[in-house]
Amino acid sequence: MELLADIRSHLSEIASDPAGKVLDPRLLEKFDGQVTESIPEADRDALIHQLAKLLPNLQQDPTPATTLIEILVRPASYTFTRVLDIDPPVDFTAGLKALFPSINLLTLSLLEKAKFNSSDAGIVAGKPEVVAALIELWLSTPNTTVSSKAHTVILGLLIAGERYQGAATTSSQDRHDLPAQSLMWRRVFRDKDIYESIFRICSVTNAGHNGELSKRDKTVAQARLLDLLVKIDCKSIRRPQIPEVESRYGVKEGGLMEFATLKMVDYEDDVLMHMTLIDFFADLLKPEHSVVETGDIASYQLSSGSYEKQQLRAIHARTLSYYLEPTKHSSVDSTYLYGRSANYLATYCSHHPEHFLLSQSVVDSTITRLLEVLNKMTPGQWAQGSTPKHDLHVLASLPRQALLPTPTSPSPLFLLSAKPPNEDALQTLATIFQGPKNNHSPIGHSPSDTESPQASAARALYWLYLDQYPSLWQDVIKAAET
Repeated sequence: MELLADIRSHLSEIASDPAGKVLDPRLLEKFDGQVTESIPEADRDALIHQLAKLLPNLQQDPTPATTLIEILVRPASYTFTRVLDIDPPVDFTAGLKALFPSINLLTLSLLEKAKFNSSDAGIVAGKPEVVAALIELWLSTPNTTVSSKAHTVILGLLIAGERYQGAATTSSQDRHDLPAQSLMWRRVFRDKDIYESIFRICSVTNAGHNGELSKRDKTVAQARLLDLLVKIDCKSIRRPQIPEVESRYGVKEGGLMEFATLKMVDYEDDVLMHMTLIDFFADLLKPEHSVVETGDIASYQLSSGSYEKQQLRAIHARTLSYYLEPTKHSSVDSTYLYGRSANYLATYCSHHPEHFLLSQSVVDSTITRLLEVLNKMTPGQWAQGSTPKHDLHVLASLPRQALLPTPTSPSPLFLLSAKPPNEDALQTLATIFQGPKNNHSPIGHSPSDTESPQASAARALYWLYLDQYPSLWQDVIKAAET
């Protein structure tokens, strides 16, 4: 292949005078993914080895060379075993610590090959200096592309063991702890130096001291940690792993999860991280939040018992209060956290309606808040589209039983009208009247014996609403025609 010969000749010229010769990006860019798929594997290996020997001596931006290597190793057939055969051997640690993002990204692409095989992931786990550099890069780099790639690599390596061991595990209880069986999991969470580095990098108590990240950069690291934890949440990270390390950062019994949720974020002084933390709590309430199988997160997060669970119940109440009682908070907190708190409440109601209904004080406060907001709305505001979107989201997410009027409280649902037409209001009405997603009995038909309480309540709400707004469908048709 003429192009391959030209590139190899060009690289040889650069290698003979790395200080004086300059890489030709246009020439290297011609060797794209489509071309690399057709070259013989022997030529592929020879070109990769030539580039690997050149990289340490380059005295210019290595991006053209690293990009070409990434293209060459991209095929799935280029396994981690072949990565280990590259000559000279890949110095993963140096690549992760390099100042050039392109070198970081290439090293991460090579390490990512190990996530497809638990044995290969175990090889990476057997290199503590590589794992330590990987964690440091992920949490500390200012380059978001590099951090995102490192996140993907770490996640893949952590769950590689689960993918390949899951078929042999029959106990559901064992599956909840399955990631802890992988070598990479043990390296990250049971190697004292690596485990402590996570706490050290993310803790704001040492910000700016002795070469540590600034407080601003630490909040970025905190957000990255939360992003990973919500995907790997399982019992192993809710339990102590190395008490000697955890106790230094105020953790009593909940492991890394307790640190992240209770100790890490200075929420009173950092409203942006507080927003991120509330979003994290909302994600934890979703049953699909983790890529590893977990237990009942709602009972873990919301029930009483241990010290940590009691603390989480306090967080639950505090998080709800930014929506339910906004006047009790500063104007800054109310401005930035009201919508986040509303989304948390909506997520809570959607995924755990029974738990919500058991807390009568929260139900009453939610109804009171919705009545207060919707009573202030004028026909002009509805007509102009100035809708309280956060409140309508909460309203549409509530268990339908909670919306039924009582002798002491009207239903906030009846404060919505199809006239003047408002898209958000109509969508909210449609969502509420539809009932739960598994309800297959159309409105107007007789309920089945197996109809859920939510479906029955949705039906009752529809007829009650129609009794109060008999022109509903005329208004809907008119809105559709305008």
